[in-house]
Amino acid sequence: MAAAKAKNMKLQVKHGSKVHEVRLQAEQGNVLTVQDLVKKIYEVTEIPPANQKILYKGKTLNKDLDVFLTDTGLTDNAKVMLLGKKPDPVDDKEMGKLHNIEQSLKKEEEKLSEITYELDGVHRGFLEDSLKRPALQKSRKRIAHSTEQYMKLLEALDGLNLDPSNSGGRAKRKSLVDRIHTLLDRCDGLAKGIDDMLASNEGKGK
Repeated sequence: MAAAKAKNMKLQVKHGSKVHEVRLQAEQGNVLTVQDLVKKIYEVTEIPPANQKILYKGKTLNKDLDVFLTDTGLTDNAKVMLLGKKPDPVDDKEMGKLHNIEQSLKKEEEKLSEITYELDGVHRGFLEDSLKRPALQKSRKRIAHSTEQYMKLLEALDGLNLDPSNSGGRAKRKSLVDRIHTLLDRCDGLAKGIDDMLASNEGKGK
């Protein structure tokens, strides 16, 4: 009986002393092929497809990229071995910048989570009415600052000069851009909520 064609799969990729867990998800209407694995490994390890040699039970998997993954004998949670190394890319410096931007984004996300937690406390009435307005105004300024920082990170991402062949770096940049846009929407929502609470608080004070 032929193996069912997989649309998603989790694999362990051993490369030197490291083991990477990769999760593969086929595009809508498609099934997973060796090509999908090669692309995912590139994203995770930054080793270009041309430099990859993927082994499973002694056989090289990436000789034919169009073969369905299940037809190679691979099953969920199987372990494959990866041979190869990434070249010394011209854009190593740019990848370093990308990493720094990602770390900065994580810190800004943490700050926004703190603001959200504090606003939830105000909304639930954990503060006396006399303290609400100053607290809300402080949070409003912090959100404005976060918005400014997210915009600066977007500009920094846009300014990266990533090589066209660096699909792993380009995919990571797109992922970070999408995250920042989501966070900017969240900032807008929080700012509107603060403005509403300030208006409500002002109305009670009259």
